[in-house]
Amino acid sequence: MAMNAVLDISRPFRPRRFIADSRPHLTGPPVPSRISADVSTLSRAQVGTRSRRRGSVVLLSCFLFVLCLIQYEILHFGELATQHDGNDRNSISGISVSAIKDTGLTNVVQWDHNSLIIRHQRVFIISGEFHYWRMPVQHLYLDVFQKMRATGLNAVSIYFHWGYHAVTEDKIIFQGVGRDIQAMLDAAKRAGLYVIARPGPYIHAEASAGGIPGWLVTKKDVEVRTDEPTYTKAWQKYWREIIPIIARNQIDRGGNVIALQIENEYMQTELYPSARNYMRNLSEGARSLGIVVPIFHNDLNMFESFIPKNFSAVDLYGLDSYPRGFDCRNPMSNFKIQTNYREYFAKVSPGTPNFTPEFQAGAYDSWGGPGYENCVQMTGPEFVNVFYKNNIAQKFTMMSHYMTYGGTNWGGLACPSVYTSYDYGAAISESRILRDKANEAKLLWTFIRSSPTLLSAQFVADSDNYAYTDNNDVFATELRDPHSLTGYYIVRSRDTNSRDGKAYRLKVRTTSEGEIQIPLKGSLTLRPRESRIIVTDYKAGSLWFGYTTMEVFTWTTVDEKPVLILYGNFEDQNEFSIKQHGDVPFKFYNIRGNAALRNYRIKAAATKKNDLCITSILDGENRAVVQSHDYILALFNRPDIYNVWTPAWAADLDPNTRPYRQVIVIGPYLVRNVTSEDHGKTLNINGDSDMESNLSDMVEVYVDSSFENIKWNGEPVHAYWTRFKSRTFKLPRPNTNLAEIRIPDLRKAEWRGIDAIPEIHKMYDDSKWTIADKMESTNQWYPPETFPVLYPGEYGFHVGNAIYRGRFSGENAKGLRIQVWGGSAFGFTAWLNGVYLMSYRGSPHNAWNQQEVTFPDTLVSKDEMNFLVILADRMGYEEDNGVTERDPHSTLYPRGIRLIELIPHEPGSTCEFSQWTLQGNAGGEDYDDLLRAPYNEDGIYAQRIGAHFADFDDTWWPPATPFLNQLAGMSPESPKPGAGVSFYRTAVEIVVPDILDVPLGVRMRAGERSGVRVEVFINGWQFGKYISDIGPQEEFAIPPGIINTNGENVVGLQVWAVDNNATVGLDVLEFVVYGKYASSIGSIPHDDYRGWHVERQMYLS
Repeated sequence: MAMNAVLDISRPFRPRRFIADSRPHLTGPPVPSRISADVSTLSRAQVGTRSRRRGSVVLLSCFLFVLCLIQYEILHFGELATQHDGNDRNSISGISVSAIKDTGLTNVVQWDHNSLIIRHQRVFIISGEFHYWRMPVQHLYLDVFQKMRATGLNAVSIYFHWGYHAVTEDKIIFQGVGRDIQAMLDAAKRAGLYVIARPGPYIHAEASAGGIPGWLVTKKDVEVRTDEPTYTKAWQKYWREIIPIIARNQIDRGGNVIALQIENEYMQTELYPSARNYMRNLSEGARSLGIVVPIFHNDLNMFESFIPKNFSAVDLYGLDSYPRGFDCRNPMSNFKIQTNYREYFAKVSPGTPNFTPEFQAGAYDSWGGPGYENCVQMTGPEFVNVFYKNNIAQKFTMMSHYMTYGGTNWGGLACPSVYTSYDYGAAISESRILRDKANEAKLLWTFIRSSPTLLSAQFVADSDNYAYTDNNDVFATELRDPHSLTGYYIVRSRDTNSRDGKAYRLKVRTTSEGEIQIPLKGSLTLRPRESRIIVTDYKAGSLWFGYTTMEVFTWTTVDEKPVLILYGNFEDQNEFSIKQHGDVPFKFYNIRGNAALRNYRIKAAATKKNDLCITSILDGENRAVVQSHDYILALFNRPDIYNVWTPAWAADLDPNTRPYRQVIVIGPYLVRNVTSEDHGKTLNINGDSDMESNLSDMVEVYVDSSFENIKWNGEPVHAYWTRFKSRTFKLPRPNTNLAEIRIPDLRKAEWRGIDAIPEIHKMYDDSKWTIADKMESTNQWYPPETFPVLYPGEYGFHVGNAIYRGRFSGENAKGLRIQVWGGSAFGFTAWLNGVYLMSYRGSPHNAWNQQEVTFPDTLVSKDEMNFLVILADRMGYEEDNGVTERDPHSTLYPRGIRLIELIPHEPGSTCEFSQWTLQGNAGGEDYDDLLRAPYNEDGIYAQRIGAHFADFDDTWWPPATPFLNQLAGMSPESPKPGAGVSFYRTAVEIVVPDILDVPLGVRMRAGERSGVRVEVFINGWQFGKYISDIGPQEEFAIPPGIINTNGENVVGLQVWAVDNNATVGLDVLEFVVYGKYASSIGSIPHDDYRGWHVERQMYLS
């Protein structure tokens, strides 16, 4: 029995662990120098020698064993009788029944403290968050899911948006573009991803009201996120529709749903006294509707909320973690990891896997923020490298990353915290382009998938209690699988915020060498904000590494010979030790295939230990290959590893891909999957090439020689064998020319426009408007201060701009006092009798504004009725902030006019409005455009008449231009300064060849203090909201399917000049091309998105 730790009597007691097993063992971390060096290492080799000290060593070992029994916990690693032949995942045959749990309804998904177990195999869950409702083009779901799978993920986590489906109280829709969740789940399955379903009912997600429908928020006495009857009846009705769809897609029924989350970041406090009852109702509701997979809840922080050992309604416990926060203004600061996850889970939920349902993968940006490029930098490749590897050291085996693809807050989807883009700085950009951080994450996720022993590897020690390195500024954590004895050393800076490089050597243990310090000569270099995973006793098929200072990417077998991909910095000294039998000759090639690399050194080649140790410095190379009769090692310089892919077989829907089944493809921008054709004789590689990249157009493939032919996206290629058993070919160029792409110049387009605020004129007929006559509000927490109620939501108008018309006699009216609530960045403008009166441009810091104004004598009529018209924006309902800001009624923050009163000339005299009318989106909650409802439209006149729809007839509109800097004398003239709203339309043709994927967007700019608020519509969809004074967003990604990439597009532009210093126009309005890719996804069809109805004519003035 070998000790896994030796007591250090010089330190305060900390429990340590040791391995109890009859097989040969490594010694634990050696004792510090205070303890005799004679017992500091007891390697297998030393124990087996004929040393004269054998007896004393045995006695001393016994003595230390007794000490450990007294002061250390005993770690029973013998639970799993795992198979570690290198070719399979961890089997759980022979595992102790008491250690395994399931729901009692299915054993297809099980778990213990190590991991989730699916179909009796351990699985490391690596998931990414995706919101289909932020990408209302179902033809693109597969594109995003394939990119997620290609970059190493095996699961997707999905919020299901209640308010998006429950258009009204009685109309819940799960069909049509953007709402067909079955099509979305099918796409995830086709891509080979498990699904973690998160149906709320409350989801947060920076969505308006956290996903709760607007019609519910404004109901009388409703208490969201409680067991209050109105709220309960509403969510139960929704769940009766959505949960059966999710249930049909569970993994035990042939689908891919493996777990279901109830609620979101919820906790029991005095603010939610019914929390446990509410959560139990959710769990029982899900079970009654067919959910058999594990149910879990995600804790906002380490609050110990709803943990399985204390709350039986959940099976798993999850902890959300955003260690870098959400301030992207200083992206390089606060680079500090959290290191107490492992201890927290051991205390709080010891019988479940360490699970983070939301680990930071980006950050949202708010109105007035620095922009998403800063968020990309804050959570870029360095963050991925250090923080994600720290999660491995903390023994997370279930990780979902929020967000992996963010999408777009089109229309009024967003809460006031965020603007149109929900790019989130994610691994896949809003325009669906892979960022470097996606490829950085791919290195780790692919390594995990290729290293099944990592799942059962146990924490041994770290630099807090053992000197692993010779540099105290370098910190190491050791994990070790007790069965294969594979060691994983996660190395990082002790101070992760440090920006200094560090030289170090690392103490490791191998079964043949015992404890050694690597590299044997020289040192390793830890670069600023870098982390590494160094392995020992690592098996890849028949290849067995003693250790390697380079990191493992992945491995496969080609013609039964293991091929291993390693990467590191070639200017460093890289070293690896291979266990082999006999004198196995090998050659060291550079990428050009020349066996001319001499800058390596061999130590102990073919010794009786059968270890081959190679030390190399490959500075000046970008790749090298070590080849023998038994194996191939492909060595990559770290900057060149991003374009190595291990695609899944398209026919293999199992996300739990075995390493030996992988094909390795080197070179392209993206490889989606591979297929086998001609009875296994032809390999077809499906992928994308970047038409504008400086990447080489050469592709290299490692695959069995039984595949005689290779195709790229279905097109045969001529592949050449290399001398190191791979094949290479030149990417075929698509049969098109980039010059065939035609993106129109919007400045040269023929525009028409109208005044879109005719309501300001006294003679405007508002007889069909809603009369605001409610003298009691449904909002008991934030009621109006004056009446009638002027909260548009209480009249059925829940999104965006609303217009109010108030009538009053001018005999005694001196001025006006007004308080308007709209959320961060909202604005309003008021006109009196058709003339500009007052306004508020908005601020990212203020959710409401109060002003007083004295009426100019020339504006107020003493003899006739006066008309006050107010146009006020609403930026969405607030999320529920009961947990984070101690206000469980924040969804009820007012939206609209909370206070408005006339100021009389004589104090104490009477002066009141005689009537109020108001108007929001056409029809209120009776939507005629169910395709985009309920979030697409607001109350602006042009939208009510349907001018944003592609099939609207604008031939009666006069020519106009939205451009402020139109050349003098040109017709039509640029718009003139003055408060108002104009709506412009044009139709333009875009041509993109079907073989190309060309992500597009629209750029708008009007100057920082120009005072305009702009909404852009593409073929009827509102896909951009620009506020010039607040920002930061000026570019708006438009996905294909919304924008027609091969035909006509109707562009609608609504420009609101908030005050008289502003102008209803823009300096810049143009299409933006984000990339050009020859893609295997094919053309994205543009569905017929016509939405105009003849009933809209009723709104014509």
